[in-house]
Amino acid sequence: MRGRTWAFLALITTSLGLLSPAASMQNTSNEELRNAVTLAFGKPQLNNFMLDPEYHNYNHGSFGTTAKYVLAAQQGYVRQQEARPDVWFRSTYKKLMQTTRDKLAKQAGLSSSDNLVLLENASAAVNAIFRSLALNPGDIFIYLSSAYGMVKHTAAWLNVSEGIRILEVAITVPVSSNESFLGPLRAALTALTPEERARVKIATFSHISSVPAFIEPIKELADLVKEICPDALVLVDGAHAIGQIKVDIPALGNNVDYYLSNAHKWLYAPKGSAFLYSATRNIDEVRPQPTVISSENDVFSGTDFQDRFVYTGTKDFTAYISISDALDFGEILEEANGEGSIIAYTNGLAEWASAYLAELWGTSLLSPTQFQAALFNVMLPTSDFDLATQMQSDLLNDHGVYFLSLKDEATGIVYTRLSAQIYLERDDFVKLGELVKDYLAAAKR
Repeated sequence: MRGRTWAFLALITTSLGLLSPAASMQNTSNEELRNAVTLAFGKPQLNNFMLDPEYHNYNHGSFGTTAKYVLAAQQGYVRQQEARPDVWFRSTYKKLMQTTRDKLAKQAGLSSSDNLVLLENASAAVNAIFRSLALNPGDIFIYLSSAYGMVKHTAAWLNVSEGIRILEVAITVPVSSNESFLGPLRAALTALTPEERARVKIATFSHISSVPAFIEPIKELADLVKEICPDALVLVDGAHAIGQIKVDIPALGNNVDYYLSNAHKWLYAPKGSAFLYSATRNIDEVRPQPTVISSENDVFSGTDFQDRFVYTGTKDFTAYISISDALDFGEILEEANGEGSIIAYTNGLAEWASAYLAELWGTSLLSPTQFQAALFNVMLPTSDFDLATQMQSDLLNDHGVYFLSLKDEATGIVYTRLSAQIYLERDDFVKLGELVKDYLAAAKR
């Protein structure tokens, strides 16, 4: 493992041009990078990442980790940027951005990249949508209680600054079926007066929610909103989706107005890489936030959606461009292991691990497996959240294990949200299960 790690580091250093003046004039070939990729799933995959050997990561979903292959490619772009800055910013990076958009659009089930732009993260995408809306006091924003905190916080800011109303629909855990999501939403929407229904500006749903992690029935939720509030917009927060499940935006139906996802979480792309899709009917309304007018064309009607986002001032766009290489990294692995094998491996490992841990701990899952992918939630064998929080800290300090102890405020359920990944195996979850069990047993003594 360490041999391949140092080989990859040497490739990255070469791409940065730090070995020698002669080496700085050379580019690491794509063939060299491909040949350095470890193909087998499980522990051998640790060769492909920069993770500390003493750090055991059960929380990939929060921040992801970037593949060395992608880091090496990104540093190659940095070299190009710094070697000829004017050429890069006036021409090169825009062509590379287009290539990346085209590949990412295909990955998301789109026939064209015309309605897709790149930005730094899901939070930026949500703000681009929310803060581009023409708002009036009393306009209503709807989201489920499972919505990500940043969605709630941005809506709260607009409540203060613009006078919007917020309707948070409570989802009770554990969930058992699609009706666990649709029932509360239907009740909330039908309780609105006709005048209030007309004031619903946007409804936001998570393709895969963060905490707890559930795959939400997006098409059905979007259809329900449009049925009762036909003028409302629907935003799908897919921050955790692409790379964890197969994303097909058109298959979600015509009632989805916007879709966004991070690339740094489950695609192994660099931090600060994401995309935003807008249906054509809304494409003229969305601006980068805070609003950046980077072209005179943006002042007048007929603005091009992609031009609006492609240049928002001088900054490092290489993370965006490297999404292309992250997709290539995935293709390399799937050429060896079979099409769809990354998702099959991670989701399969999650299904096994969730059942194993629930049985070992004598607890339950927060949903049937149809609502989980590589992220899954298992109740911890304690109702003492303070103890669970201390356990999270102690297992990190004593064993290098990072996992999350969480609490559902509505029910008091104490649980963990875990991530299956291509660099983990069943044995890793066996070890985690025993560590948790032994820690809590010792705490009772």
